[in-house]
Amino acid sequence: MRNSTYLKMGLNMLLHSKLRSWLTIIGIVIGIGSVVGILSLGDAMQEQVQSRLAEMDLTKITISPGYTKASSNMPGPPGMGEAVRLQMSN
Repeated sequence: MRNSTYLKMGLNMLLHSKLRSWLTIIGIVIGIGSVVGILSLGDAMQEQVQSRLAEMDLTKITISPGYTKASSNMPGPPGMGEAVRLQMSN
C-alpha cells in the first residue's frame, strides 16, 4: 500500500472511533507527565541531599551495620551488633 492509503485509513479510524482516540491521547499525556514528574522529583531530591551534605562539610562518612534505636540502651559502643554485645556482657 502507499503512504496516502495509510494516512486515509488512519484519519478514518480517528474520525469513527473518537472515544478510543481520546482515551489514547489522555493515556499518552498522563504517561509523559508522570515520567517528567518523577524525573524532576528525583533531580530535586538529589540536589537537596547534595546541598545538605555540603553544609555538613564532611570529608569522610562511616556507615556501620547493626545499630538501631531499639538496641541503643545496651552496653557497648554504638554500631555493634546484638551478638557482639551479648559476648561483651558475659
